[in-house]
Amino acid sequence: MQQQAPYPEVYTVEEFAKLFKLSPEAVRTFIRKGEIPAIRIGHQYRIPQDIVDRYFAQTLSPEERGFAMWRRKPVASLTYVNKSRDRDRRTPEAFLRDMAERK
Repeated sequence: MQQQAPYPEVYTVEEFAKLFKLSPEAVRTFIRKGEIPAIRIGHQYRIPQDIVDRYFAQTLSPEERGFAMWRRKPVASLTYVNKSRDRDRRTPEAFLRDMAERK
């Protein structure tokens, strides 16, 4: 018996608008301009879950999303990683154990 491929969750324009506190008309305008990728089915649009996730990810501060390159004074990535590592008081074994537990 074949298993069906898991399809991502999709949102209607109205659901997307409600999530981001926009009007449905604004969402449709963004879709037509290409600012929000969407699937068109007949006269209706559907917005995949990964698009919603991408927009929510933008709410994180730049430092939470990656290296400190977004700071006012850019910091080299390797320098940032080394400084972060120096502040971390865990042993390498504890660090690896913590990483394994997060999965």
